[in-house]
Amino acid sequence: MNSNLNHNILNVAIAATAGATAFLIATGCTELPGGALECSASWVDPKITTGLVAGMGLVKTLINVGRDGIGGLIKRQPPVR
Repeated sequence: MNSNLNHNILNVAIAATAGATAFLIATGCTELPGGALECSASWVDPKITTGLVAGMGLVKTLINVGRDGIGGLIKRQPPVR
């Protein structure tokens, strides 16, 4: 597997996890006045999906740095063929 494939797998996983969080909200989780989600009736704790999204975003960044170096985070990308 190459870094681009790993990067794109993480893109899909992040989108799915964000969708799971949206699902929690749509199925009964409520937002408390402080911004926290109250999901006592839900089968998935929103801390899990939040942690997964943050972790996958970190892995994506590390893949980019490993592939292109720190400067690769801000360099202009070549056109797609």
